[in-house]
Amino acid sequence: MNEGTDIAQSAADMVIMRDFLASIRTIIEASLISVKRMKFNFTWSFVYKTFAILLAARAVINTRIPPAFAGLGELVSVLPVIAATLLLRWCKI
Repeated sequence: MNEGTDIAQSAADMVIMRDFLASIRTIIEASLISVKRMKFNFTWSFVYKTFAILLAARAVINTRIPPAFAGLGELVSVLPVIAATLLLRWCKI
């Protein structure tokens, strides 16, 4: 009998270990906040990459970007994504 419980827990996406179901609300709120952050991350990446491609193709201004600055630009594009993800730690749920 106990093996069935182990199989169900390993197959589940999430397991509630307490007796009350109020933690389901917390799980739903956490997932909604995570989805919001993912949407922000994808939107930021899309906007930044679109601008970077236009800049690299000389469509915006008539200058050439050295490869070192392109690498620095990639770092700058990742920092807001990392910061937004780290803010989840202090989010009130």
